[in-house]
Amino acid sequence: MKKPLSFLLIGTLFLGCSFLSATSNTDTQLLDQIASWSNNVSASSLKFKQATSCETIQEMLKKYAKERAVVRETYTWWTPMLEWAKGISVTNSLSDSVQGAEASLSLDASESISSSSTDYSTTNIQKAWVDEPEIIKTDWKYFYYYNSKTDKISILSSPLDLDTAKLTPGNVKIVKEIAIPQGLNDIELFVGNDRLVLMWNYWANNWESEYIFNWSRTVLAVYDVSNVNDLKLLKFENLPWYYSTARLIDNQLYVITQQSLNWYYWPKYDFNIAKGLSSVEVTDKGADVQTIECSNISYVLPEDEDLKLNPTFTIVNALNIKDTSKSIETTALLSPSWEIHMSMDSLYLVSNFYTSSRWSCPRGFLCTSSYFGWTTQTLVHKFNRNGLKLAYENSALVQWRLLNQYSMDEDGNWNFRILTEVWNPNDATNLYVLDKKLNLAGKLENIEPWEEFKSSRYIWDKLYLVTFEQIDPLFVIDIADIKNPKIIWELEIPWYSTYLHPLKVDWTKQYLLWLWYSTADNGYGGVVNSWVKLSLFEIDYSKKEDNGYISVKELSSLSQWGKWSSSEALTNPRLFVMDKNYNVTLPLSLSEWKTDGQNCSIRYDENGVEIEKNCYPVTTKTQWFLGLKTFNVSVENGIKETFARNYLEDAALSWTVSKNKWYLTSNMRVGYVWDALYSFNPLFADFIYPNNTTSAIQFN
Repeated sequence: MKKPLSFLLIGTLFLGCSFLSATSNTDTQLLDQIASWSNNVSASSLKFKQATSCETIQEMLKKYAKERAVVRETYTWWTPMLEWAKGISVTNSLSDSVQGAEASLSLDASESISSSSTDYSTTNIQKAWVDEPEIIKTDWKYFYYYNSKTDKISILSSPLDLDTAKLTPGNVKIVKEIAIPQGLNDIELFVGNDRLVLMWNYWANNWESEYIFNWSRTVLAVYDVSNVNDLKLLKFENLPWYYSTARLIDNQLYVITQQSLNWYYWPKYDFNIAKGLSSVEVTDKGADVQTIECSNISYVLPEDEDLKLNPTFTIVNALNIKDTSKSIETTALLSPSWEIHMSMDSLYLVSNFYTSSRWSCPRGFLCTSSYFGWTTQTLVHKFNRNGLKLAYENSALVQWRLLNQYSMDEDGNWNFRILTEVWNPNDATNLYVLDKKLNLAGKLENIEPWEEFKSSRYIWDKLYLVTFEQIDPLFVIDIADIKNPKIIWELEIPWYSTYLHPLKVDWTKQYLLWLWYSTADNGYGGVVNSWVKLSLFEIDYSKKEDNGYISVKELSSLSQWGKWSSSEALTNPRLFVMDKNYNVTLPLSLSEWKTDGQNCSIRYDENGVEIEKNCYPVTTKTQWFLGLKTFNVSVENGIKETFARNYLEDAALSWTVSKNKWYLTSNMRVGYVWDALYSFNPLFADFIYPNNTTSAIQFN
């Protein structure tokens, strides 16, 4: 935490913490809209690009379902219930490519605004200027937070006044709450340019036969928040199918929804694809059904009877949140999207799918190998972005399994880099580089056999990769020559990282901050997660070691006790918070355990002679930390803990926290405004000012 400033805390303090109750100023426009819904909304006839009508594709799907049913009868008990596509492709007839579009600047992950250049924290994102959804957002004037306990969006005023560069704690209060209708889940939001965007899933089982579709719908709400005391609901959309994820570039929002079809019931029941593809906008004038034309959907079902498919529709809904009068642009395909990568220029829809036997690359398809084995593979679809319009570019099949969104990146020349994990028969990691048309440009396979792929980060023309078995190899891979990626450094460390964050660049030196799990022996020859650890590395590309590798050294590290300790930032990088002075703030759940003897299981033979004895230690918790900590990261001074707030030891909060620990351990969000820290959780919002004075606002 920064050096505290001296000033008086305005407000009533109770043991260092004041409680302000939530107001009754609740916006109910969403409740009113939900109440006005009618699930008996139909859509006009639709057309597929590669079929003459929706009826044509329905007949095609039914025919395919019957063929699947015949194949299914030959399955054995060990065959997986769901097997993803082998040989799905999307044809170039989906959309004309963008003509004459000027190439925009492609910003690298190292330029990410996750290390905020402002005086308040923002969501940590992978790609600069491509915002990602979260349950808390701020525009520095207000905090917008979805509370899973109260089912409300709470809008709190900020203590920061940028005009005067002052913190005024007395300004913090709940100014408005938005009531969320029942039955909604997976709520995420965006904030920007006087707009609040809410997205969530809604179960609507009356839309169609639940035997064929699991009828989830995606609800989208756009508010004008230029005056939070008088919120205006500008757009309220009921979009087709299940909310997957979203991205926001300036005012352009992209919401991705999906729906799988239950092929087993197709021959038995009639169903209406058109009905499910309709987008419904609810206004004060009634429900307006917007047709999503089937001509926006491209599909190719595999011709080989050995290629199995459980068809999944994926739809990208794009709209301008500033001018909500404009229609939603839709792009859709018959293919699942397990993960996405989005840059200023491109959108990649990526999915893992399982194949049950060895098979060859489909004719006319782009593949990283001529043959694929009995394992999980990765399917990539690329779209070029021109505003709200997405133009299909190509598709490719990549060997093995994608880990997460940080396994992918697009460089400044539109080359797509992707890491996949090999797990059959031996663990390893493969790197593939695809050019702007998704042709294979280069590869580096079988990286560190027997090691499990854990984390990665692309920064400019370098890839930083972590694998793990008993110890943790950390690799630096040069991908400047996309045709010949090469390992230029490797180090083994007895822990593993789940997230890497670029700190800064100083001439030829790159400084990286790793968030790790330390590990401990589990007593059975394996390891278990233990301490949370931060490490600072210096990578000097101007120096070479005796082995020809570049110079890499660990400058500092700091562990946070003890066994079974964790931070949600380890699994959700959006929660990693670092300010421009390199102060890192993390939500932490830490514990220490001691061994109190052991329990044993003993087997005896018929004569009462001991033949087997298995013992395991009995442990009890001796300490527990549940709250937030701040660490200053310095090349000169290393990593130093500068602030800690343990809510289990706070006299005013301990009772509330002790009865509701779960809400803190999995839902805490932390950040900063100027020299103040804050934490939000479903129980309260806590603001921590210089001189360690605090005030908490309790949510009702």
